[in-house]
Amino acid sequence: MKTFILIITLLFALNTEQHYVKNYYSNGKMKEEGWMNNGKKCKYWFYYYENGNTKQEGHYENNKKVNWWIYYDKNGEVLKKTEYKNNVPNGFSIIYRDGDVVKAEKYSVGKKIKEWHSIAEFRRDNPNF
Repeated sequence: MKTFILIITLLFALNTEQHYVKNYYSNGKMKEEGWMNNGKKCKYWFYYYENGNTKQEGHYENNKKVNWWIYYDKNGEVLKKTEYKNNVPNGFSIIYRDGDVVKAEKYSVGKKIKEWHSIAEFRRDNPNF
């Protein structure tokens, strides 16, 4: 029985390190929200404009941006979607204007290495995407 209680206590202690955070603007609207683990951002986060619309959203791992991030203008329209690794663009970035894809870019460790201005160009160079 003591072993069982010890295991439950340890599991509870491990879970208390991770918690959900919400921060607000002075006007009372949400500024940001997401998960923290040992003082570092992790999992999925949302950031908002003061008008309440989403500004950006994406994944953190160990306080660094990873995977896909989506960026919005103040009216809620998607501006771009960008892949990250270790807090820098790494992979594709898709740029939008008025809801349409206008450009795609490819990054390697934060440096832009390729750019496409049409879907046909992009598909020619990236047939598996």
